[in-house]
Amino acid sequence: MPKAALPALLALAAVTVFHLTTFLLLLVPLLAAALLGYRRLLTRRPYATCRPCRGTGYRRSALIYRSNGRCPNCTGIGERARPGARLLNVH
Repeated sequence: MPKAALPALLALAAVTVFHLTTFLLLLVPLLAAALLGYRRLLTRRPYATCRPCRGTGYRRSALIYRSNGRCPNCTGIGERARPGARLLNVH
């Protein structure tokens, strides 16, 4: 490697580290704000409507025509816990 290329590589590395640091300094507060917002949503509405049964609690059978049964995803309640509700112990 020629000696003239070394300062250019060092300058490029310094700029890259600077941009990476700036990116992380911006990204961390944005992620923290998003997590706090989702946590607030979970405290207000920890359950969401079950999609397979559309909130009814009953679902048609795929094999038997006109056969209904309890939805196995929400166990017939019609609501499911949102992702993270159990992890953050909100519900």
